[in-house]
Amino acid sequence: MTLTPAAIKAAQPGDELRDHVVPGLHVRVFPASRSFYLYYRTKGGRRRKPKLGDWPTLTLPRARTLAKNMLDAVAAGGDPSRARQEERTAPTVGDLCDRYMREHGDKKKSAKDDARIIRLYVRPKLGRERVADLTYDDIAAWHKGIRAKVQANRALALMSKALNLAERWHWRPMNSNPCAAVERNQERRRRRYATAEEAAAIAQALDARRKTSPHVVALLYLLIYTGARLSEIVNARWSDLRGDTLILRDHKTAGKTGDARVIHLPPQAVAELDALPRTSGTLTGIANPHKLWEAVRREAGCPDLRIHDLRHSFASAALAAGVELSQIGELLGHRSAQTTKGYAHLMDEAGRASATAAGNLIAARLTGPRNQTPT
Repeated sequence: MTLTPAAIKAAQPGDELRDHVVPGLHVRVFPASRSFYLYYRTKGGRRRKPKLGDWPTLTLPRARTLAKNMLDAVAAGGDPSRARQEERTAPTVGDLCDRYMREHGDKKKSAKDDARIIRLYVRPKLGRERVADLTYDDIAAWHKGIRAKVQANRALALMSKALNLAERWHWRPMNSNPCAAVERNQERRRRRYATAEEAAAIAQALDARRKTSPHVVALLYLLIYTGARLSEIVNARWSDLRGDTLILRDHKTAGKTGDARVIHLPPQAVAELDALPRTSGTLTGIANPHKLWEAVRREAGCPDLRIHDLRHSFASAALAAGVELSQIGELLGHRSAQTTKGYAHLMDEAGRASATAAGNLIAARLTGPRNQTPT
């Protein structure tokens, strides 16, 4: 029969109405719906019966057009039903985030940071998008929409890594990562370290809290005297201590070779450790010193000085003491010389200070005889 809207409307549950205009198109009538289906065979002989939609939301003319297009695709060797199914089950960015964290992110030292970036920036905007459909325009607009410029760059770096993994997992074609062409935001390199006055004020504030919070104070002094990363001192155990050195196997830059990170302890740092009780746990037993540090830096008049800036302060002091930049990189635990070059500005500042001191001395010598009274 030729399908008509009237025939579809008059059909009873259980009826199946076939269309003579488009072969394979038919309507199946259920108690609560009337639905269009298309029967066809692929060139490989597989039978397919995809549902096209419900009448009258899907009109008869539209159903015929849709069915003809699908039959044209079948005639060209395609399988539109399978393609639609694969599209519905294609992994989304949310699926990518889950697998990324499970197989990669959770193994990183920065796992918490990755999880936070995914929660705040990735899932809300991109979570439902199909991984295979992401384009340069999608990623560029998403990156631009993140107001915090530095965080936008961190989120972009994470997405780039995740999409590289997606290519390995055959979720995208190889070399198709849309993040590669997205221009990163310019970042102003932070060049903050404690001045001599700030260092003295910090020491005074720390010493005032030594009786009430000896372990936190000791941890902060260890950071000041060694230039170590917070995670390195927080996780260091008494079993890692060898005389005046800490030998860490589990650290940020361990790499595939498993090289140990050696932290040299000056006498002042050794004295801090000698004042602490020996246990089977970590050196200080403190996991988070930020609360006390917030109070200390406010009291010292440097509320913008971060704990990580203590590494910069250490590098500045080392340069002033005549330590070469390459040696400073070793003390700070840098794996690459390129990382240490980020501290090169301190050399410029030390050079300017030395030049100024030399200039003042020369000027004093040059002007001295002129001001002397002949005898």
